[in-house]
Amino acid sequence: MKRVLIAVLLAAALLAGGVSNPGTRHEPALSLSDQAKAYYSGDYTPEALAALPGSGGDEPAVWGSPLRAALHSLMNASRTGLLSYAETLTAFPDTDRSGGSEEPLRFYCDDFGASYNREQVWADLHGAFYHDGAGGDLHHLRPADPEANFVRGTQCFGNVQDRFSGAQRWPAEGEPVFRYVSDWNGGQGLVEPRDGIKGDVARILLYVYLTWGQEDGGNRNLWTDLPPCGAGLTESDGKRVMEDLDTLLEWMTLDPVDTWELGRNDAVQSLQGSRNVFIDYPELAFCLFDRAIPDMPTPSGWAHAAHCVLTAEAIPETGGSLSVTDGPLGTRIVSAAPLPGWSPTAWTLTPEGAATVEQNGKVFTVSALREDCALTVRFELTNPCVHGHSWDAGVVTIQPGCTEPGTRTYTCTVCGATRRESVPALGHDWHRTEVPPSCVRPGYTVDACWRCSLEIETPGDPPLGHAWDEGTVIRPPTKTEPGELRFRCTRCGASRTEELPFRFADVNDEGLWYFNAVYWALHHEPSVTSGTDEIHFSPDMECTRSQIMTFLWRANGSPAAGSSAMAFTDVPEDAWYRDPVLWAVERGITAGTSEHCFSPDAACTRAEIVTFLWAAAGRPEPAGTVPPFEDIPENAWYRRAALWAAERGITAGTAPGVFSPGLICTRAQAVTMLYKLYGP
Repeated sequence: MKRVLIAVLLAAALLAGGVSNPGTRHEPALSLSDQAKAYYSGDYTPEALAALPGSGGDEPAVWGSPLRAALHSLMNASRTGLLSYAETLTAFPDTDRSGGSEEPLRFYCDDFGASYNREQVWADLHGAFYHDGAGGDLHHLRPADPEANFVRGTQCFGNVQDRFSGAQRWPAEGEPVFRYVSDWNGGQGLVEPRDGIKGDVARILLYVYLTWGQEDGGNRNLWTDLPPCGAGLTESDGKRVMEDLDTLLEWMTLDPVDTWELGRNDAVQSLQGSRNVFIDYPELAFCLFDRAIPDMPTPSGWAHAAHCVLTAEAIPETGGSLSVTDGPLGTRIVSAAPLPGWSPTAWTLTPEGAATVEQNGKVFTVSALREDCALTVRFELTNPCVHGHSWDAGVVTIQPGCTEPGTRTYTCTVCGATRRESVPALGHDWHRTEVPPSCVRPGYTVDACWRCSLEIETPGDPPLGHAWDEGTVIRPPTKTEPGELRFRCTRCGASRTEELPFRFADVNDEGLWYFNAVYWALHHEPSVTSGTDEIHFSPDMECTRSQIMTFLWRANGSPAAGSSAMAFTDVPEDAWYRDPVLWAVERGITAGTSEHCFSPDAACTRAEIVTFLWAAAGRPEPAGTVPPFEDIPENAWYRRAALWAAERGITAGTAPGVFSPGLICTRAQAVTMLYKLYGP
């Protein structure tokens, strides 16, 4: 699926012409494309890479150097995908086109032809990546004349001309593409391509070396025997790819990057995400091995700039001195050291346009050097009074206040410089006002400054407090809504209101033991009881069976019974307690006084009340077995209910150790037990 998607994207890119190579072969690349510049960012800017150490030791040490690690990470992390080995052929007409030809430029021959095949510049047998890994990397693959591909074979790259008397050439007539000796190094063979593509070969080999090499072996060494490695074929054949490091770096210098090679780098990046950094910055190859960067044309100009001579001159010499140090990528840093009173204010470069100069204070950065040049920095005397000013009498520029000092400014009559001195503050000009206390505000003394309007308030006598009247009822209370009582202050006229709660005439003392229970029952939703008339609760009245069933029913939310059939003949259809009785029978709270009688008007005993409450709670088992009351027989029908009620704190009896089961329960006692069971 991934390769199908890559093929679709490749076809779309080719149709849009988005990866076409616009470069010209053998035209030196003297500037980087915008695409190339954008590739190097974050930790991988050219300056950051150039600052990393390489290694002057053997190849394993180079492999472990910080610069090698950074380049390996950059080129692998930026790769978004590779084409399949078969798909790479479809990319060549765009990535390797030149001069408007519809055929790709054949690599070793450096010409065009309808016949070409795929060349792995790092031979697959030496790297074990015939189809996988580097075997599908377009930076490593080039279209090649089939016969040239055959002649090159898997021979090691190196210099042949003028070294071997029996060297062969291909083709035999005309300009040679290869010179080679087949019996070199035990039969591996040594091949030297034409000069115009030697740099391409070296940069490709370095790319594969840095990108696809493996730390524990694999393609780690370019010019020594390769240990076995992984994907594609079973293992590498162990033969070297390049004769030696000096030859590789020599080829890079001999054949600099051209605009066609840079354009191909852009085109391949558009297809697979990664770039060959040695095309953009050939200088990094020399940094990698701690070799001096030669003077050669490169896209960045770094190599040539590093060999240009920059001289610096300070004018006048009495103004200061200049020092020149090397900066990154062939830049020069010119640091100005002005003498006291002098500043570097202007510069000129000779010849004009020989480099780019940026000034940041006393530091001048000279970059993109194209030829030897001289930087002249002009110093100006910016402080003629460096050895002392001639001050005038000064003027007050900021008037002093009561607490803030002012400022007197002096001006030098020679150079116009200024200095400032503090003028002492004037202090406050106080006056005092006495303010007596009011009902809500304490008295105080105000000390105010006439000059700055600052006021300081000092507390005096405390507030007098309101003198409230006895209050006036402006809304009488009802059983459902509190009333309102308004008080007025006889001193200041302020007013306040208080809620006036409803009070039964016979339950008006908050100290009554049943006070909270009665008003909980009144305000419960729905109301458990609303009293016996508009203003009386009748706390001492006997609680009847119909009343306690209604109290329980309302305390449980007045639920509807499952059936409307009434078994008791003494409960009329229009009785106010009919629904509570239906619900209580259904819940098993009561079974009546006989099969057909409920006895609604019969007074309830204490034993009956606790039994009703216990049944409404689901008849839970008490924790203990012995009630704290001496007047409850062991076989009493209400024994478990009384024991549970005592444990729950619903009743403590009528006296220590006495429950009084047969005592008639009053309305006050009944709602108090309900409050202890259902209340807050």
